[in-house]
Amino acid sequence: MTATMDGTVLVGTFNEPGVQSPPLPPSGGLVLTGGWLGDAGVPGDPEALAGAGPDAPSWLVAGRAGTPSEGRLYAALHLPEGQLAVLCPSAEVPQRPGPENDVGWVTTQRVPAGGAQPCHADLNPSGTWLAAASYGSGTLTVAPVLQDGLLGDPVAMEAPVGSGPVAARQDQAHLHFVLFLDDDRLLVTDLGADRILEYSIRQLTGGEDGNGEEPVLVHTLPAGTGPRHLAVLPPLPEAEIAEHHLAVVGELDSRLHLLDLDSASEGFREIAIVPTHGQNQDPESIRENLPSHLVLSPDRELIYVANRGRNTIGVIRRTGTPELIAEVPCGGNWPRHIALGHPGGAPTLFVALERDDAVVGLPLDADGIPGEAETRVTVRRPGFLLPS
Repeated sequence: MTATMDGTVLVGTFNEPGVQSPPLPPSGGLVLTGGWLGDAGVPGDPEALAGAGPDAPSWLVAGRAGTPSEGRLYAALHLPEGQLAVLCPSAEVPQRPGPENDVGWVTTQRVPAGGAQPCHADLNPSGTWLAAASYGSGTLTVAPVLQDGLLGDPVAMEAPVGSGPVAARQDQAHLHFVLFLDDDRLLVTDLGADRILEYSIRQLTGGEDGNGEEPVLVHTLPAGTGPRHLAVLPPLPEAEIAEHHLAVVGELDSRLHLLDLDSASEGFREIAIVPTHGQNQDPESIRENLPSHLVLSPDRELIYVANRGRNTIGVIRRTGTPELIAEVPCGGNWPRHIALGHPGGAPTLFVALERDDAVVGLPLDADGIPGEAETRVTVRRPGFLLPS
């Protein structure tokens, strides 16, 4: 069992000690699942193969090829006193785990994040800096990646004071997602204050004079948006989309906000706002939908958004006038994270069903629309998926 085994999905879970219900075997913060591959187009019969690793890895980042981070995983550990962890392939560890708990990765370092409940992390393209967002404390953390792939001393800073109109969720800054646009530009979503904070790594780390820990730009979103996750949308020349756009999931308004990345000097310009689900219910109920993650289709023309309250996947078409073209069942309860994979060469949308203790696979049809769940494996409180 290795870290590069084909047809596996590594699952980050909240299967940590201290929760009310007991952990499911194999227990551990990381659970390796396999058997997703089928024969002759027939779905496989997946199972949980092993469980181990650190508690509550809410996000995993794969190291960048050709950089010091290559061959490593970096984890944000969603703990009251948050940590960042570095993992290396278990085959490289002399005292590697036994086969019953070998998920393919072994934790080799943990460092304090300096904040509460880190929920997301990202590496810059050169694999020289790791950034993380801590939701509970509104903290941004950056740490250098050393030549051996381990982390140097992290620097943690609080977001500027801010709030929003949704009292239960926007009483203060709540950072939720970090995204490097290049080696220096870092975007950070603030769900608590309806804004995207843009930082310069050089300024944050003292590489050049500037405003220190303050963002270089603040991109404001409509009040009550609750920006959660981001994705850069590449140009589609054949569809007459020549610019890079930014997709922003509004957790609190159940809408996808499309912004023009090229207009950054004056704040990102709004291109379109699209609902993540069908408008067939009381508008006030959008507060209960709470969309989570988004991914792009293999051809980059569609955006999939997970709707937790409605337990659906919204499918938004980028081309022409952006619009919601489908909403399909996600296969269970509370889709916290989604990821694309290709078991057996078949495009599949994997879904982490946090409140169903399961991961399912939804096959994509010829038009890229997810179908009914054809594969399912039991995993305690899954929160992040990394297909091989």
